[in-house]
Amino acid sequence: MTEFQIRLAQISDVEPILAFCQYTWEHQKDYMHLVLDKRINNPENKVFVVTLDDIPVAMQQVVILSKQEAWLSSLRVDRRYRRRGLSKLLDSYTNKYLSQLNVPILRYCVLSDNEIMLKIVSGRGDKKIANYSIYKANILASQINKLFKLELKNFDDIWSLIVRENLLDHKQSFCTENIGKCQTLTPELLKDCLVGGKVFGLRQNERLRGIAIQSYSEISEEDFYIGYLHGEPEILTELLCELCKLAYSLGKSVVKGLFPLNDSFGDALSQAAFQKINQAEIGIYRSSFKPG
Repeated sequence: MTEFQIRLAQISDVEPILAFCQYTWEHQKDYMHLVLDKRINNPENKVFVVTLDDIPVAMQQVVILSKQEAWLSSLRVDRRYRRRGLSKLLDSYTNKYLSQLNVPILRYCVLSDNEIMLKIVSGRGDKKIANYSIYKANILASQINKLFKLELKNFDDIWSLIVRENLLDHKQSFCTENIGKCQTLTPELLKDCLVGGKVFGLRQNERLRGIAIQSYSEISEEDFYIGYLHGEPEILTELLCELCKLAYSLGKSVVKGLFPLNDSFGDALSQAAFQKINQAEIGIYRSSFKPG
């Protein structure tokens, strides 16, 4: 038998990868069949596979988000080759790859009920930096919407709202995508979102009091996905309700978002009729590897 090798995934690898992804979880289906070919074809994604006789038996994805940070996801191992050190092999390869690019920050998320991944995280010695949960709500049929699309000329007002101290319990601001991927909300990223027409604001008495950034759902174009939400605590419920109306006007069928666990968001989400999709919490971890 030949040794395990690592290389970038190819489209010809889709069938054997999906074959072992059928057994990722015991009681639910893997979503990989919805996204794998798109990920492999996207040059921004690096899908690494461990092969045996050039047949994939494990995979892991890395997305370079900026010069400063990357996102790790989608560890999958053929059940016939588990407990053979393939996750450590992929981690070592990934860290070397990021070191060569001089990318210092690597993050990933793990569900609190994913015992296998939590053991792997424990072995890595990585630090949990945030807790989130996924929520969803029905759209609200309405012809009236208080939100308006923000533009680059509004940047200063938006950024002042984001960085205002003690507004919400934000240790670090992340903009997220579905399936869970998060990156630091920087001025550059905010400007890109503004240019893309994805930033909406709630203004009262000619003052910007809350903002939301529409993000991208990798698995469904029918979802209106909230990638970021921020504002004065007393208007969060109204902001969430208005987003449900906005989603209706855009022809979406459901509103979803990944929200930090704190009292301000929890109360607002409950009052706006948002419900948790999964009772398990999502922990955001930062890898402890050090670039060379």
